[in-house]
Amino acid sequence: MTKQTHDDKKADLLKLVKNEADKCIRCGECRTVCPVFGDTPSERYTARGKIAIAESLARGDLEFNEHTRELFDNCLLCTGCASQCSSGARADKVVIAVREAFADEMGVPALKKAVAETLSLPRAVLDAGAKIGSVAQRLAFKGVPGTSGLYRRFAMPLVDKDQYVPRLAAKPFRNEVRFSGRSGQPRVIFFTGCMTNYFMTEIGHSLVKVLNGLGVSVEVPSEQACCGMPMLASGEVDVVRKQAERNIEALANDGLDVPIVTACASCGHMLKHGYMDRFGDDSKLSVRLKNIADRTLDISEYLMTRVDRERLDALSAKTASVRATYHDPCHLRKAQKIVEEPRTVLEMATGGPVSEMRSPEACCGLGGTYCLANMERSKRIQAKKIDDAASTRADVMATACPGCILQLRDGVRRNAKTDMPVKHVIQLLAEAMK
Repeated sequence: MTKQTHDDKKADLLKLVKNEADKCIRCGECRTVCPVFGDTPSERYTARGKIAIAESLARGDLEFNEHTRELFDNCLLCTGCASQCSSGARADKVVIAVREAFADEMGVPALKKAVAETLSLPRAVLDAGAKIGSVAQRLAFKGVPGTSGLYRRFAMPLVDKDQYVPRLAAKPFRNEVRFSGRSGQPRVIFFTGCMTNYFMTEIGHSLVKVLNGLGVSVEVPSEQACCGMPMLASGEVDVVRKQAERNIEALANDGLDVPIVTACASCGHMLKHGYMDRFGDDSKLSVRLKNIADRTLDISEYLMTRVDRERLDALSAKTASVRATYHDPCHLRKAQKIVEEPRTVLEMATGGPVSEMRSPEACCGLGGTYCLANMERSKRIQAKKIDDAASTRADVMATACPGCILQLRDGVRRNAKTDMPVKHVIQLLAEAMK
C-alpha cells in the first residue's frame, strides 16, 4: 500500500465518520436496543460511544491497537441502533468502515480470515469440500434424530459438548435444483445463500414447493456466490467486491424484471442495501447493483405483494393444531423493515395467531462469526431469547433466516425449559399445503 493510498483511505474514513457523528445528538436511544450493551452496560459498547471513538481514531488521536479493535469487534451489526436512531445516524456503517481500517492497519483476525477465504472459494471447490465434509462429519460428530443436529464425539476448538452443529448436505441445493416449474409461468430467481445451499437444503425445497404450488417457476443460478456479508463484517472490502461482481454475473443479466427472492434475512439485506452502501458510488458496479437491489424480495414479502391472496389462502390447510411463536431476524425487521409479512405467512401455515414473545425483535446473538469470536457473550444473549420463546409455551419457534435457526436451535439444546423445534416460516407453510 502506498502512503498516498493510505492517506486517502484515512481521509475517506474521517469524512464518513464525521458525517455520522454530526447526525448523532447523544440522546442514548441506541442503548435501549443494543444487545451487547444489554449484556455489558458500558458506554464504549453503545453506538454513540463507537461513533465518538471512531472519530478519534480517524483523526489520529487514538491508536489502532488490539484494545480499540475489541470495541468495534463487539458489535453484532444487527442494525438495531440505526433503526432506532431518530437522527438517522448509521453507526453500522461506521463500524464496518472502522473494521476496514483495522484490516488495513493490522490485518484480519485468523478466524474471520478463514471464514472469508472459505466462502469466497470457487463454487466447484466449495462443493467438493462440502461433499468431503459431509462424510467427515460422520466421523467427528454423532447424529440425533430430526433437526436436532450433531454432537461432537471428542473435544475440539470452538465446539463445546452442547454445541448444535448442522449437518452438511451430501449434495448442495444448487446442484439439486436448477429450474422447477413450467415454461410460460411467472418466474423468480432464487438466491439461496450459503446456509440453505450447503446445510439447510430443506428450506430451499420448501420454497420451491410453495412457489410451484402457486404456479410460479423457480430458477436457481448455479454460479451465484456468497453474498459477502461475512467479508463485509470482517472489513475485507476487496473480497466483498469480488463477491458482488460474481453475483452481478449470476443475477443482474438474467432478466431486468425477474424478481430475486431470498429466504435469508442477511442475504436479502446485503443484496438490497449492503452492496449499495459500499459500492453505490462505483460507476462500474452501481447501476447493476441497483438493479439487483430493486428486484430483491424476501420470500414472505414476495408472497404478500406479488401473489394473489385468495390463491395463497387456498394453498394451506388452515389447521389450528400448532401454536407458533416468531423470532424477528435483525436484518429482516430492522434493516429491511419487514415485520408483518412473515407473521401473516406463519398464521396461514398454522391457522392461528402468532404467540408473540415479549421481545420478538431482540437479537439472537449470532452475528455471523461474532458467535465464535465472542462466544460467551453470544450465548448469554442467546439464552435471553430462548427464555422469552419458552415463556410463550408455543409448539414451534419460527423465523426467517437460516443463521438465526442455527443459533436458536443451539439455544434450545442448552435450555432445560423447552425442546421446541425451530423452523423457517416457509417450511411451515410447505408442510401445511394440502
